[in-house]
Amino acid sequence: MSARRKAAAAVTVLQQVLSTHGLLCMCAGGCGTEHANRKCEAHGTEKSPMLAAPYPLPLTEHETAAAPVESLRPWCGTCWRRARKRNTELAAELRRQELDEAQMPLFDVESAGGGR
Repeated sequence: MSARRKAAAAVTVLQQVLSTHGLLCMCAGGCGTEHANRKCEAHGTEKSPMLAAPYPLPLTEHETAAAPVESLRPWCGTCWRRARKRNTELAAELRRQELDEAQMPLFDVESAGGGR
């Protein structure tokens, strides 16, 4: 393996994302917080490093894991956690609605012939 390939292989996904998009969180309000200028302005530190995740953050972890590097953006930990929490709540609400809709025929007595 050439030295150039070894150097390219040593670069992490996060390093690629940060070099492409900069060091600021790019959630653009995807966390549910209204940021000035639609930018979080948070930046990574040793104690709180940046994360690489797609924007907007997909509903499922499988979609997030399958995202190509080109769709990843830097997120600060706070915004990423908020966005994940919002997605979890939204997914639970969607599942609840689907379950409610699936059960409605069980209570439709008139169409089942059981009405008076």
